[in-house]
Amino acid sequence: MNSEQEIRQIYTGWFKGTAAKDIDAVMANVAPNVISYEHDSPLQYVGIDAVREVCQHGFDVSDGELEWDIPDLQILVRDDVAISWGLNHMQVRQPDGTTIDGYSRGTRIFQKLNGQWQMIHQHVSYPYDLNTGQAKTDLKP
Repeated sequence: MNSEQEIRQIYTGWFKGTAAKDIDAVMANVAPNVISYEHDSPLQYVGIDAVREVCQHGFDVSDGELEWDIPDLQILVRDDVAISWGLNHMQVRQPDGTTIDGYSRGTRIFQKLNGQWQMIHQHVSYPYDLNTGQAKTDLKP
């Protein structure tokens, strides 16, 4: 298996972990000193414990079934560093049958540490409306 395939396999585990609301699966391959720019404040989350907490909070406030994928996932690998990017597609199926369906932007950086790819940085965001200053959470590709 080449490095790109290894990273795609990490994403597959994260997607499955999200669907199962399995925080340990979602945190697999996240470096201890990760820095993450999330959708909400603060400006950055530093360290795996902080990222674990914000991810767990996302699971806790989602009443329904979760699904996450990145249909256009791009991966570039050079030596022991890899960059991935694409549009995060999140769906939440509510208990009443309605579905919340949205996209955000995502970029993640991996480093091969002790023979294993680990995410050392991620940046997820929504574009914002210049006139209102509000996040544009309803955009579709």
